[in-house]
Amino acid sequence: MELVSDFDKLSREMKTILSVAITAALFLAQSWAEQSDDERVLLTEDFDRSADEGLAGALLAHRHIRLASSAGTDGSDAIRVAYVGYERGSERVTARYPLGVNVAQATLAFDVRFDVDFQWVKGGKLHGLGPKRPITGGRERIPEGWSARVTFKPDGHCASYLYDQDKDRTYGVGQTSNGPVFEAGKWHRVSLQVSLNDPGESNGHARISVDGKPVVETRNVVFREAGGEDTLIQQFLFSTFHGGHEPHWAPVDADGNFKTVYAYFDNFVVTGSDR
Repeated sequence: MELVSDFDKLSREMKTILSVAITAALFLAQSWAEQSDDERVLLTEDFDRSADEGLAGALLAHRHIRLASSAGTDGSDAIRVAYVGYERGSERVTARYPLGVNVAQATLAFDVRFDVDFQWVKGGKLHGLGPKRPITGGRERIPEGWSARVTFKPDGHCASYLYDQDKDRTYGVGQTSNGPVFEAGKWHRVSLQVSLNDPGESNGHARISVDGKPVVETRNVVFREAGGEDTLIQQFLFSTFHGGHEPHWAPVDADGNFKTVYAYFDNFVVTGSDR
C-alpha cells in the first residue's frame, strides 16, 4: 500500500492557506532578524546582578552613588544618587562608560524617580551619549567632538542639551519641553535618541521621549564637522547634577543652607545601529 504524507492529504484550499501562513511567518522572522542585526543592544544594566562588574561596578565606585535594594521600578534593585548642594549647584556625579562599538545612531533609555522633596531649582543635567572625546562643561568645540544629554528644568520640565559645532557658543544648545514631564516621587521612563549628521552637514537630530511620549525634538544639528571612527557614538555619559556654576542653582533648606536631595535610576539600555 502506498503511503501518503499528511500534507498530501490536505485539500487544495488548505494547502494554499498553509503555504501562505508559512511564507508570512518566514518573512516576519527574516525581517525581525534583520532588524535585530541593525538595532543592536550595546549596553544594559538593571543593578540586579553583581555590583562589582560592568556599569554597576563603575557607578557604585562613585561616593555619591549607592545601591538601593528593592527600590527599583518593580521592587528590584536600583541606584540612588545624592545631589549635594554647594556653591556651583550640586556636586558633579559623572562617569563615562564605553559601549564597545561605534555607531551613527543610538538610543539611550533609563528609568528615573526624583525623590518626593527633590528641588528642580534652575535645572541640571541628566545622562547622554558621546564620541571618543565628548565636549562638555563649556570646553572649546573641536571638529570631532560633541555630546548629547538630557537635562531637568524648573518645575519638572526637561530639555535637550547638545554640544554641536557652533563655535560662537560656550555651552550646549537645545529645546525645552512645552510643559512639565517629571513628577517628584514617580518613576518615569526617559529615552534619548541621537542620529549623527553626515560630517559637516546639518542633518543630525536628537529626540527625547518621556513615558513613551515625544516631548522634545531638535533637528538640523551639526554634531560633528569631521568624519571617522572617533566621531561616532561610542560612550555612555552618566552625568547628573544641578548647575550651572553659581549658588542659586543649588538645592537649599528653609534657612538657605545647601542641602542634599536624591534621585533613583534603574534599567539603563543603549541600542544602536550604523543607520
